[in-house]
Amino acid sequence: MSAIAAVLLLTSASLNAADRAALDAATIALYEPYRTETADVAVWERDIWSREVRQLIAKWQTVIPEDEPDALNDGDWLCQCQDWDAKAFRMTITKRKKLSKDRAEVAVDIVLFKDDDPRDAFLTFRREGGRWKLDEMFTEEYSDGIKAAIRQTIAEDQALRKARP
Repeated sequence: MSAIAAVLLLTSASLNAADRAALDAATIALYEPYRTETADVAVWERDIWSREVRQLIAKWQTVIPEDEPDALNDGDWLCQCQDWDAKAFRMTITKRKKLSKDRAEVAVDIVLFKDDDPRDAFLTFRREGGRWKLDEMFTEEYSDGIKAAIRQTIAEDQALRKARP
């Protein structure tokens, strides 16, 4: 690869200062509730998701079993946890990458308790209405992404409903 092509590739993948600052602010806001002892609103009810994810969540909400938790509603998606220590909680942005004009990826390390090893999360944001919204998330628990996990849970919940008398 020529030096000029390499520079052009790096330039196209870098974020401008305004986008970088907006993405950092959006990422920090995602994890702000974990700095308190309880998150008052379930993560799927927060106004952080892209249009596509909100549509998937709305579909999922129509099929959730009433009498038991399913694969998505017994833990918090963003922290990949049920509990955390607000005093020890830490989120560190480790990498940012522009994917296209209105899409970017932010990698974070999350620490829930003192002396814990960090948990990795790779967050894909989409710019919608001038705001960066969370459009995808890859973690150890959601290795195929949160969208795939929601789709799979919808299918499982629908199958469960059909199997019940």
